[in-house]
Amino acid sequence: ILAISHSGETPELNGLLTSLRSRSIRVIAMTGNTNSTLKDGFSPIVFCRFIDTAEYLGEELRKRLSNRTTVGIVTGKLPPEEREQRVLELGEKSPRVLVCTDCLSEGINLQQRFNAVMHYDLSWNPTRHEQREGRVDRFGQDRDVVRTLTYYGIDNQIDGIVLDVLLRKHKTIRSSIGISVPVPADTSAVAEAIFEGLLLREKAGSQQNLLPGFDKYLIKFHAGWDRAGDREKRSRTMFSHEGIQARVDEVAKELNAARHAVGSHTDVQRFTTEVVPAYGGIIQPKRHGYTLDLSETPLPLRDTLSVHDKLKLDVSFNLPVPDDTIYLSRTHPLIEGLANYVLATALDDPQGAIARRCGAIRTDAVDRRTTLLLLRYRFHLQVIQGGTERELLAEDSEIVGFRGSPQNAEWITQQQVEALLSAAPSENIPDELRSTFVQRVIDGYEAVKEQLNARARARAEALLDAHRRVRSAARWKGVRYAVHPELPPDVLGIYVYLPTTGSGVRDAL
Repeated sequence: ILAISHSGETPELNGLLTSLRSRSIRVIAMTGNTNSTLKDGFSPIVFCRFIDTAEYLGEELRKRLSNRTTVGIVTGKLPPEEREQRVLELGEKSPRVLVCTDCLSEGINLQQRFNAVMHYDLSWNPTRHEQREGRVDRFGQDRDVVRTLTYYGIDNQIDGIVLDVLLRKHKTIRSSIGISVPVPADTSAVAEAIFEGLLLREKAGSQQNLLPGFDKYLIKFHAGWDRAGDREKRSRTMFSHEGIQARVDEVAKELNAARHAVGSHTDVQRFTTEVVPAYGGIIQPKRHGYTLDLSETPLPLRDTLSVHDKLKLDVSFNLPVPDDTIYLSRTHPLIEGLANYVLATALDDPQGAIARRCGAIRTDAVDRRTTLLLLRYRFHLQVIQGGTERELLAEDSEIVGFRGSPQNAEWITQQQVEALLSAAPSENIPDELRSTFVQRVIDGYEAVKEQLNARARARAEALLDAHRRVRSAARWKGVRYAVHPELPPDVLGIYVYLPTTGSGVRDAL
C-alpha cells in the first residue's frame, strides 16, 4: 500500500517525505479503496491524525468520487455541538463518506450511520485505533461485519517502526489476554525518539533498519509492556467468569430485575403506539417499523420533543434498523420526552391529560373488586468507607394490589398485578360511581398504611442486599451500607377494577 502517513505537517516531515510518492498518487489510491468500499455497500469513516490532512483529503475525495457521494469533513476546529450536527446531517445522505480527525474517536456514537473505518494515518497510541473502530463496531451496529482498513507506507520507515514497535505488539498482547493493555510509557517520548533517530539517519545517509541503540531500547520497551500485560492478566481473575460461577443465579437475578425496571422494546413500542394517536398524531406500520406523523399533536408536545423541523419520522423499536430509520430505545430523547409530557400533564392538567392518577373500570379480568396502587419509595442510602460517610437519596416505584375493601384487603401477587395492567374495560361506569369507589380507597388508606410501610421496609432491605451482593462479587473491602426508607411511601395512583355488571358478584365485596 502506498505511503500516506503524516504528510506535510512540519518542515522536518516535508524533508523526510520528499522521497515518498506524491500526495496526488496517494489520494488516487485512497479514492480507489473508498470507491470499492462504497460499492460493497459500506459507509466509511476516514480517520486522519492532522487537521490539514483531513481537510486536504476531504476536498480531494469530493473532486474524485461520484457526484452522488456526499463527503463530510469534521475536525477539531468545530465546536462539539457543530461536529455532532454535521455527523447527523451527513447520516441522512447516501452514499456518504466522513473524513475526520481523532476529535470523533471518542464521545459520539457513529454505529447507526457508518459501518467501515479507514485509518489514513497511523497513530502513535495503539489504543487510538481501537477507539476509532469502537465508534462504529459497537452495540447498535446493524452490520454483521464491520470493515476496517489501515494504510501504511512500505517505503516509509516511520510507519514500519510504528507497526512493529506499537501496533503489532499491541495486537499480540490483546490476542493473548483478550483485552487491550496501554503502552506502559509516554508514547510521545517514543515518537520523539523515533523521529529524531530517523531524521539523523536520513541526513547521514544510513541504510540501517533501526537507529543505533534503538534495538536495545526496543527490547526493554517490549519487556515492560509484557510485564504490564501479565499484571493485567492476573488482576482480571478478580472479574473472571470463574469467580462468579457460584453466583450465576444472583447475577441473573440482578440483570433480570434491571431489565424489568427499564422495560423492553415491546414496552416502548406499546407505549408509543398508544400515546402518539391519543395526542392526535398518526402512526402507520411500514416494512421496517412505523412512520410517525406528529403534525397534529399539541404544540407543547412538539416543543418537548424538539421536532418542529421534522414532523414525520420513520422509526423502529427493533435492531437492526435501516439508515433512514430512527431506533427508539427506552432512553431515546423522543421516548423520554413523550413520557415526561404524559407525566407532567397527568399532574398539572388532570382534565385534559390522557393519563390519570386515579380511575375505575369494569372488566372481565376480575370477579371481585380489585385495587392497584402506584407507590413511590424514597430511601436514604448511607455509604461508609474509611471513616467517611456519604448519604445518597434513591427512589423506586412499584405497583401493588389487593382485593376487596381496604379494611379487609387481600393482597395479590406481582404476576397478578402485571396481568391487570393490560386488562380491557368491558362497559362504561358513570362518573359518580367511579368517584365513589376511588374515594372509598382514599377513606380507607389508614387501614392499608402499615402494610405499605412494611413493603417499603422490605424494598429497602432488598436494596441493601443487592449492594452487599455486588460488593461481595467485586471483593470490595472496607465499605459499609445502610438503607433507611422514608415512611410512608407516596401513593401516586389509585386504580379500581370492578367486575362486569351481571356477573353475580356485588361491587362492595
